[in-house]
Amino acid sequence: ARFVLLTAEVEQVSISLNEIRLPLNWRFGPSNRDIGDASYASRIHSFAGLGLKPLSSAHVRAERVNGDISLSWLRRTRIGGDSWDTGDVPLSEASELYEIDVIDGAVIKRTLSSVLPSALYSSAEQITDFGALQPSLSVKIYQMSSLYGRGSAKSATV
Repeated sequence: ARFVLLTAEVEQVSISLNEIRLPLNWRFGPSNRDIGDASYASRIHSFAGLGLKPLSSAHVRAERVNGDISLSWLRRTRIGGDSWDTGDVPLSEASELYEIDVIDGAVIKRTLSSVLPSALYSSAEQITDFGALQPSLSVKIYQMSSLYGRGSAKSATV
């Protein structure tokens, strides 16, 4: 049976931010042979940089305030979020920024931006987008990354 022996010599591939999503040529084969040996194989592979993608938010809440819909959520983090001793997880991005898509079926009616884990969808915006105040709302919330772009979406109907 074929197998791969993983030892301490196996390390994560180090690529620069400029190489993310670029097709790179990779050669692999037996470690006791030269890289030019016929037993080595070649593949073209692009790394997506998924380790840089912000996680989806959690616990989306909504409250109606005089016709406006006040949205809030909890931020999650990729780095240092395992401690139970802190009130909030550390920000693993250069800055805190979110985009919130207000959705009607498959149509994005509006995209809100926020620098806090909350946003206000005003009654005027609801009337412009839907023609009336909305009893419920479908949203997708994305944490933004300066290195990756939009993170994983948190979909919610509130």
